Amino acid sequence: MNSSSENLKAIDTKIALARATLLRYPVGHPEHASSLSDLGVGLRSRFKLTGHLEDLEESIQLNQEALLLHPMGHPVHASSLSNLSRGLRRRFKLTGHLEDLEKFLQLNQEVLLLCPVGHPDRGPSLSSLSSALRNRFRRTGHLEDLNRCIELDQEALLLRPMGHHKRALSLNNLSAGLYHRFQQTGHLEDLDRCIELDQEALLLRPAGHPGRASSLMGLGSSFRNRFRRTGHLEDLDKCIQLDHEALLLRPVGHPERASSLNNLGLGLQSRFQLTGHLEDLEKFIQLNEEALVLYPIGYLDRPFPLNNLSIGLRERFQLTSHIEDLHESIKLGQEALQLRPVGHWTRASSLQNLSLGLQSRFQLTGHLDDLEELIKLAQEALLLCPLGHPEHASSLNILSVGLWNRFQQASYKEDLTECLLASKQAANDLYSPVSDCLKAVKNWVEFTLPHHDLAQSNLDAYITGLSFISRSLSMMPILALQYQHLLSVIKLPEFVSDGASQAIQLGQPVLAVEIIEQGRGFLWSELRGLRMPMDRLQALEPSLANDLMQINHQLEILSTKNSVKPCPDLLLQAGAHQHPREVDMDSFGCNLSEKRHFLNAQRDIVGKIRKIPGFETFLGRKLFGELQSAAKHGPVIVVNCSRHRSDVLIILEQDSPVLIPMVKGFYEATKTLAQRLTEARIDIKVAPKRYNHVLRATLQDLWDLVVSPVVSKLRELQIPEMSRIFWCPTSILSTLPLHAAGPVSPGTKKFLPDLYISSYTPTLTALITAFTTCKSSSKLPRLLVAGQYDNSLRNTKEEMKEVVQYKKRITVTSLEGASATKNAVAKTLVDHEWLHIASHGTLVPKEPFGSYFSLACGSRFTLLDIIRLNLPNATFAFLSACHTAEQSVDSVHNEVIHLAAAMQFCGFRSVVGTMWEMADVDGPEMVKDFYSSVFSNLDEDPSRCNEVGVQARALADAIKKMRARKGVTLERWVNFVHIGA
Repeated sequence: MNSSSENLKAIDTKIALARATLLRYPVGHPEHASSLSDLGVGLRSRFKLTGHLEDLEESIQLNQEALLLHPMGHPVHASSLSNLSRGLRRRFKLTGHLEDLEKFLQLNQEVLLLCPVGHPDRGPSLSSLSSALRNRFRRTGHLEDLNRCIELDQEALLLRPMGHHKRALSLNNLSAGLYHRFQQTGHLEDLDRCIELDQEALLLRPAGHPGRASSLMGLGSSFRNRFRRTGHLEDLDKCIQLDHEALLLRPVGHPERASSLNNLGLGLQSRFQLTGHLEDLEKFIQLNEEALVLYPIGYLDRPFPLNNLSIGLRERFQLTSHIEDLHESIKLGQEALQLRPVGHWTRASSLQNLSLGLQSRFQLTGHLDDLEELIKLAQEALLLCPLGHPEHASSLNILSVGLWNRFQQASYKEDLTECLLASKQAANDLYSPVSDCLKAVKNWVEFTLPHHDLAQSNLDAYITGLSFISRSLSMMPILALQYQHLLSVIKLPEFVSDGASQAIQLGQPVLAVEIIEQGRGFLWSELRGLRMPMDRLQALEPSLANDLMQINHQLEILSTKNSVKPCPDLLLQAGAHQHPREVDMDSFGCNLSEKRHFLNAQRDIVGKIRKIPGFETFLGRKLFGELQSAAKHGPVIVVNCSRHRSDVLIILEQDSPVLIPMVKGFYEATKTLAQRLTEARIDIKVAPKRYNHVLRATLQDLWDLVVSPVVSKLRELQIPEMSRIFWCPTSILSTLPLHAAGPVSPGTKKFLPDLYISSYTPTLTALITAFTTCKSSSKLPRLLVAGQYDNSLRNTKEEMKEVVQYKKRITVTSLEGASATKNAVAKTLVDHEWLHIASHGTLVPKEPFGSYFSLACGSRFTLLDIIRLNLPNATFAFLSACHTAEQSVDSVHNEVIHLAAAMQFCGFRSVVGTMWEMADVDGPEMVKDFYSSVFSNLDEDPSRCNEVGVQARALADAIKKMRARKGVTLERWVNFVHIGA
């Protein structure tokens, strides 16, 4: 016999004895009232096991009679109040009858009055009244009930300090109130506190504890909601993991199984929306079908599985086009809405869901009745989700699409105006989830795109979207997570280029340059902002400057962590006996809270600085007048690659941008080039001749598509041949070798390097920084040579010898073999202006901050390690390794995250890198020719090796000699690129 059967048998025995006792003590007997109470308690216990409503009904009736016999002043009056309130609460949860809830609330208010401060039963009384208020809020949506509930639970928690046997219950109760308030207001502080409380409760409810499932679900719900707000994928994984464990603790027959089914389903649905995996959607539908059976007609929580099942069927229809799913979805959505009348706290959710179902059916059938109904429902949902509500943007999005559809049907100008207004408001909503704001931006762009008279509004949408992306990145505490956020959540690969193309279409090339600069290199821009010089501000307001530098330093330390770290307080609470997985569940939250604290402090300081005359635009978007100085040492060629139109913008030091429109089909052609080159490169070892053929064709196509029109314009602008030019390509074009395009005419071997000396720059700001940090000095540089060689790098030792020989002319420090560890290189670099590193370079495509140089003792000098360095005296780095300036095709191209860019960020104004694998055999000859060129005039003028452009010209000379050597394939010389000043 299992434990449930044994418990039921014991309760049946107890009830039989209580009935017999009640017969012995009829009305009027002094023990009659206590007999009524005993039987009522027994029946309520049996109801908990069996769910038989008649037991609960009889229990309530008996407890009502007992309460009449225990009036105010009677020693057990409070106990009788509690017994009756528990029964009423149970019945309300089943039936939703508001009169039960009001009576339950009234009884608990009376109980609390009987338990003043200091009374031993005040804690349970506070919790019971809080539960009543929370349930009334769930029915009526009155926020004052919820706020009062939270106050009561906070007091109850104080009465149950660490070690109290009911502390976990109070933790969960307070968390539930804060969770509901977060759902109404979107205040992340409430959600942060929820997670803290639920984590502590879970630690107090280890495996085997009867309340563990409840704590698992509470924590899972909080992680799911934070995922919706921040897009942090680990939160979603944790949510599903916790809810799955909770469901296992509530097997078939468990009275709370339905709520666990609901929670797990919501996590799977969120993952489906992110990944599109059909199995998650099917499981979501299956879980809610089971939950619906457990919540038959008449049950209070029946609307939840109804609404969820409706959502699942609608989403499956969108994948499969099975019309039966859509009709059933609408039917279930209508039933859920009827069970959530006006005033119900989740009515807005049903209104939104039904609106979306009707929208899908309208798009399929064109029935105007569906369209009118969905607009009406969406308008009601918006009234229930005003500004500040986390579902405000979602409601606006649904309404905007409905109005757009009606505009397309009837061409009412008012509908278009309202539709665009709704999209703008949603896109600018600070309180709504990232996904909803992103959807609003996309809608705004789509709605305005077909209308020429709305071109300016379309451009405004792109500009708003850029601000939104920047804001959404602030929800990620470290760089690696920010990159993953751009790659997996934002997913707007051409957004910046499309916005710039619209600015160009409107005759605003200056704005186009500003848009590209703002949207190219979000992560680099954030980091550079943390290191910006404060000299001017220091002279005027040293206190503000010092405060800002201190905050920026803390933000940089946080941003450049390898990973989010566990919260120290939680580790302290947990003790050594806890499993690490349970202790480290919210390391992300600890780091996010820390970042929000620093950002708020930074915002306050920047606000004060902007009140100083001359600092009104401090840390604002850079305008073209500032960006133009990037062309100080040669024109900067920005290539904007967009599906709408593609253009080259040549930036000169004095004039407006020079525009060169690209041919129609340019965008598609560049994508084809990149794909073709990547595919050929994958097979380079088995088909090297094919790769060489594809590379040659690619260089020719790049010449014809881009570089030839640019060269013609440079000649027209009288830019002398062999001058320096700086490439700043966007989108997929940033993966292609523009610097080596050619041949310039059929039958010749003349390529772009024979006409101009090309360099690349991640952003205009990066180039400006490189120029402004350039120090003209007669002092010779100190060169650090770091190398690691093995059987696969047989020529590296010889290469290092070629570099070290210059110690007769400049100071050279050599780290090789076992001495060339990561820590040794980083430490020694501080005292050296130049770096030559020769080792294996490894690209980690989807985690670029983990790309690295292989050094001694198995140490890895990662891209993140490089970023952490601050080398204000550094000037030049030669990265003689594979992949040091490569961007993979599936990367976030406009971020330009590779080892060479990291070197430039940490201080090296000029960097030589490689676009792909480097042939080991090329190392010695390349560096011999390169450094020979650099130091050719050293005796006449030692300071020349510090001049801007010396390294770029030296690389051009070395490549020219390399091209002349017999047997050197095309890819070997195309591989080398120069980045920076």
